[in-house]
Amino acid sequence: MRSMCVVALAHRAHPDWPLILVGNRDEFHARPAAPLHIWDGDSGIVAGRDLQAGGTWLGVHRPSGRTVVVTNVRGAMPDPAKESRGALVYDLLRGEGRFAAPDAQDLPRFNAFNLFAVDAGAARLLTNRPVPLIMPLEPGVHALANEPVDTPCPRAERLRRALEMAGAAGTDPEKLLDTLMAEDDPGLFLRGDIYGTRASTLVLVSADGAVRMIERRYEAGGRPAGATALEFHTG
Repeated sequence: MRSMCVVALAHRAHPDWPLILVGNRDEFHARPAAPLHIWDGDSGIVAGRDLQAGGTWLGVHRPSGRTVVVTNVRGAMPDPAKESRGALVYDLLRGEGRFAAPDAQDLPRFNAFNLFAVDAGAARLLTNRPVPLIMPLEPGVHALANEPVDTPCPRAERLRRALEMAGAAGTDPEKLLDTLMAEDDPGLFLRGDIYGTRASTLVLVSADGAVRMIERRYEAGGRPAGATALEFHTG
């Protein structure tokens, strides 16, 4: 499963929203995916779904408010024998399963990835490039893309600054979705006919556990293909 290509996280950095997560998922347009929805069964997950591998790239666990997003890492050849990154996201969201509480020695079992995980007000970065690492994140605005975490990434830095400025100016966070597809910043939004941005997603979590998730979807050439907005409370 490929994954979201650029994402920014505001962790305990906004007066109204202790968690803001915003990013673009880039993928082959032919790869099937289900829109943002509440998953069937008792998983408690609210997310889009990759219908080829069965996992997800970004989601919220409705009972607990756990929030997880993953990106792949550019230049690393995928190994089909490795564990699914989508399974890692799934277990982290539920807080159950083999990978619900991974340590650094577990991370090489997956193809190259970067990941943000937020749980009970604490945020972590997990990555296995350039080396396996699990690192707590201080309150602030952080960003990831498809680069190893020790490599500067202009796309990630532009989105990080946009989220930081939105918080400082008191701007409606939903306007960040427009930033993600800005015509004057082609590095954030890919308009390819075969491979490109498939979805822009915004997650807002308030101090009292109110959650708002918005997903805008796109088809080949960056043409709009629908949107979903969900609201719920954790717990």
